[in-house]
Amino acid sequence: MAVDASKVLVGALDQETTGAVLDAPVGTALPTDVTGAINAAFKDSGYVDSDGLQLTTDFSTKDITEANGAAVRQLLESFNGETKYTELEMSERSLIRAFGSKSVTTTPATNSHGTQIKLAIGARLPEVRSWVFKIKDGTAKVLIVIPRGQAIPPSEMTFQASEPIKVPITLKCQRDAAGNSIYIYLDDGVVTK
Repeated sequence: MAVDASKVLVGALDQETTGAVLDAPVGTALPTDVTGAINAAFKDSGYVDSDGLQLTTDFSTKDITEANGAAVRQLLESFNGETKYTELEMSERSLIRAFGSKSVTTTPATNSHGTQIKLAIGARLPEVRSWVFKIKDGTAKVLIVIPRGQAIPPSEMTFQASEPIKVPITLKCQRDAAGNSIYIYLDDGVVTK
């Protein structure tokens, strides 16, 4: 097989017209390819910081060894998938993603004050949601779909004059009905003529 530079992709988040990170209630129809429309129930919450998205998988295995100690087989003991990214906007949507809808109360703007948000942090996790991450490189596209993602509230947020207030989000990827936690769809953008 010949080398093909069109298969070398960068992972730029696609946040030109909407945010690159979308979420919806579990049960919302999920995208099954890069080119199809994403269900309107998936909503974004704005900019993601320059660290982008990190996706990690952990396949924990155990060796089965023969009498002399040589490994003859591996057993999968557990699998964990996780994504991490950081919201750059302090908005109702970003806080609901990180802390859950039961932790966020919003009062609309009036003629005497702007939109007000109360964040009540306590011993509870946000709702499990479905997640989509849009990535592009020129005409090439990547779509990462997490059918069931449990956001873990941030353990630290920094408030200082020289930096934006960021909301870091870690998603623990849970299995769907097919036994998968993560789907990655690719389109190299190279069309035939």
